[in-house]
Amino acid sequence: MKEVQRISNHHLLFPFSFIFQDTKSPQRELSEHVHDYYEIVYVYSGKGTFFIDDIFYDMKQGDVFIIPNNIIHRAIPDKDDPVTSTIIFFSPTIIYNVLLDDSFSYLSLFEMAKRIRNYRIPLKPENQNRLEEQLLTINQETVKNELGSRHASLLTVHQIILDLIRIQMDQKPQLMATNTYGPDWVKEILVYINQNLSHPLTLTELAKEALVSPSHFSRVFKQTTGLGLTVYLNNKRVIKAKELLLETNESVSFIAENCGFESMTHFHRIFKKHMDITPAQYRKENKKIQKF
Repeated sequence: MKEVQRISNHHLLFPFSFIFQDTKSPQRELSEHVHDYYEIVYVYSGKGTFFIDDIFYDMKQGDVFIIPNNIIHRAIPDKDDPVTSTIIFFSPTIIYNVLLDDSFSYLSLFEMAKRIRNYRIPLKPENQNRLEEQLLTINQETVKNELGSRHASLLTVHQIILDLIRIQMDQKPQLMATNTYGPDWVKEILVYINQNLSHPLTLTELAKEALVSPSHFSRVFKQTTGLGLTVYLNNKRVIKAKELLLETNESVSFIAENCGFESMTHFHRIFKKHMDITPAQYRKENKKIQKF
């Protein structure tokens, strides 16, 4: 496997990053995180677990993981056989969105994954070879940085997305199975949190629901998901608030209550900590983008 190449182009004109054939140990992997960018992750080798939108997946050779924006996710590499992967990381604003055909959109790859809550696409050997060649092409274009390299890279990304949409449409439901990572009560409590996010959800209440002690709950929850309970709840509530701010005309105070924040002050503080702007500013700025 070639030495990892990290290519970052995070600026307004070309919000795109490419991390080529990177091997991450458990110590180097980021904890659970959320962002407004989209990700495509391809696994060359190794083993591990991917936690995406409260679902745990086995990671193995030939797997592609589709990660929409505003989804909590965390890769957990195996300590003895860590995963080597390539990551494409980009803003949806650079994806071609002219609707030549009402039945097709490049972003439908991510919309479908989110709708059916299945973020893994296992590839057949012939599809693995094609994708690996495409990723190598992006790496060569980005490293050389010749005239038109960004255009060439983006064209290849579009072809990758189109290929994955076609594979995604052909796959059967049985390919959507998750793994056995972590205790069952953690998976059950994640479902419980989703269903009761508007409630206070204290550590004592959740530990009681899981039939474990609060100290055991805190320790195992963080070990399994990568975040402490409070940080996890705040992330989930901010994600829900962002959706309501853009998809409804409800008042900010209604949204704060509906997402389980203790008060308007608490909502503003947590939201601004995550997004660097207030909820009202976020709604105003992003609704303009949506109209455009």
